[in-house]
Amino acid sequence: MSAVSLIVRIQLSVESAPAYAEAARAAVAATREEAGCQCYGIAVDVADLLCRLGVRAVGIAGGFGHTSRRLMWRPFLEACAALEILDMEVRRYEVRSVGNLVMPE
Repeated sequence: MSAVSLIVRIQLSVESAPAYAEAARAAVAATREEAGCQCYGIAVDVADLLCRLGVRAVGIAGGFGHTSRRLMWRPFLEACAALEILDMEVRRYEVRSVGNLVMPE
C-alpha cells in the first residue's frame, strides 16, 4: 500500500509566527493519534520565519481532506485566518516505499 505525504512551506510575518505555532500544537497532537498517521511534524526556521510541515500517512479513507480531519482542524484554520501568512506552498506525494538512506563510502 502506498503512503501519501504532504510537504508544506509557510512563510509568516514576525508577529504571526508564535501564534501559528501555538495554534498548531493541538491539531498536530490529534493528527498523530489518527489511524494511519506514520509521521507528522512541524519545524520552524527561526532565521526566515518559515514553517515546514511534513506528513506521511497510509490507508486514510478520503485522503487528507476527509470530513473528520477537516472538523478536527477547524479551530486551527480559524486561528490561521487571523494570521499574516506571507507565502505558502503545498506539495502532495504518493510514496510507494520508505527506507533508510545508505550513504556511499
